[in-house]
Amino acid sequence: MKKTFHTTFKLFSIGFRQIVRDGMLFAMLPSPFLIGAFFKFGIPPLNEMLTEKLHFSLLPWYGFVDALLLYMTPMLLGMVSAFMLLEERDEGIIDFYNITPAGGRPYYTARLGLPMLWACVCTLLVGTIFTLTNISFIVLIISSLVSTASGILLTLGISHFAKNRVEGLALSKLSVSFSY
Repeated sequence: MKKTFHTTFKLFSIGFRQIVRDGMLFAMLPSPFLIGAFFKFGIPPLNEMLTEKLHFSLLPWYGFVDALLLYMTPMLLGMVSAFMLLEERDEGIIDFYNITPAGGRPYYTARLGLPMLWACVCTLLVGTIFTLTNISFIVLIISSLVSTASGILLTLGISHFAKNRVEGLALSKLSVSFSY
């Protein structure tokens, strides 16, 4: 059991180094926080401007904006996991992992389980810091768990249906746009 945990965290650290080397994947890690900051500090001034100029208020839509933010966080981090899975499949690395003790459960825990655990924590953080409405902590936890489950499904769907990274990128954009 201890060896499985060691293997899982070793694979996770290898994956994290891959993310740091890939500019697009590395840029996606802080994106939920950047989007949250944009929503938190950009939408209220936009609401004031719209209310002044057009007599149209965005206040009734704040709950929708919060839901979008909570749903988007695991989706973005799930795409990172999916792209890593696709990259390793494209390069044939996944075949080597399958014949070693790192294959199977430790591999999928490192590539899917730990990133989605981080996505759940990020969703809680983003929801606590950047929401525009007062969401109770219970609702925040439930929303975090549901959106993380959606992120897992997105990750598995992209990594299953895409044949390469380019198809994965197109499929991720398509699936995220249809999920809203």
